[in-house]
Amino acid sequence: MAKVVILGAGIAGHTAATHLRRKLSKEHEVLVISPNRNYQWVPSNIWVGVGRMKAKEVFFPLIPLYKKHHIGYKQAKVVTFQPEGDATETKPYVAIEYLYGQNAGTQEKVTYDYLINATGPKLAFDLTEGLNPGTNKEYSVCTYDHAEHAWKGLHDLIKN
Repeated sequence: MAKVVILGAGIAGHTAATHLRRKLSKEHEVLVISPNRNYQWVPSNIWVGVGRMKAKEVFFPLIPLYKKHHIGYKQAKVVTFQPEGDATETKPYVAIEYLYGQNAGTQEKVTYDYLINATGPKLAFDLTEGLNPGTNKEYSVCTYDHAEHAWKGLHDLIKN
C-alpha cells in the first residue's frame, strides 16, 4: 500500500488527485493538502472579470467531492519538507499547519511514499510597485475575487 500526498488543489493538484484515485486500487491512499477549501476553474475567471459569470459559478467546495471519491483532504499549508525524515520520523514527510477551525495554528507531520508538489505560482503583485490589484486602477483575473473586482471596475467604466 502506498500513500500519495498531493500539495495543492488547483488545476494540477486536483487533476492529479482525481486521476490517481481512478487509477489506483482502494488500498492506496490519495491525500490532498491545500490551504484552499474550494477548487476554482481559473480559465473561467476572465468571464467573471467581464461580467458574464458570477464567482460562485467558477468554484466549488472540495470536501464533499473528495469524500465522495475517497480522496483524503487536509486544509492546511506546508511549512517544511523533510524528504529524508528526521530524528523522530524515518519516513519522508511534510510538516503542515492548519489555518482554520479548531486546529488552527497546530502543526502535524504527514508522511508519504510519493509526493506531488502542485502548488502553482505564488502571486506577488506587491513586488512591482503600483501593480497591486485594487490600486491605481489595476485589475487582475488571477483569482475569482480579483475577477469580481475587475468586473466592478469594467462595469463602472461602461456606465460612465
